Amino acid sequence: MSSLQKGGDFANNVIGRVAKGDIRTAGSITGDMAAQSMMSYMGYTALGEKNMESITFREVEIGGGRITGVEVTPQHPEGVEFGMYHVDQYTRPEGDYSKVTSADGAQWYKQYAADSVKKTPYKAPDGEVAYRTEIISKLPQPPKRKDRV
Repeated sequence: MSSLQKGGDFANNVIGRVAKGDIRTAGSITGDMAAQSMMSYMGYTALGEKNMESITFREVEIGGGRITGVEVTPQHPEGVEFGMYHVDQYTRPEGDYSKVTSADGAQWYKQYAADSVKKTPYKAPDGEVAYRTEIISKLPQPPKRKDRV
């Protein structure tokens, strides 16, 4: 816990093993511990309190070569969903993505949710099929795992 609170190598190596490991054997990290782990694993904790105030995470799940959750920043105070996929385990994603490096030196593809149109069919008064549309924010389709291609 001490290593996690200061963004230490020990905590980041443990988080990295779970993040990149087989979820059946290494398990996953979820809940408040995952959000705190994400701060450490992405290097924010080691940068000090100023950086920790500008970004937070919630609803994080770490394990099996991927990390998902919600990132809260000054630009997205309500939060934006993200998905990260370990470069050695996943093919390059389609659409917009960036490559980020975690505190243990691992490379990750990172994608954010984007606005998309959701169409829900209904029967109009004239008997025809009509659609209700709304704009929702959703993650793109995850990339394929390299071991399953």
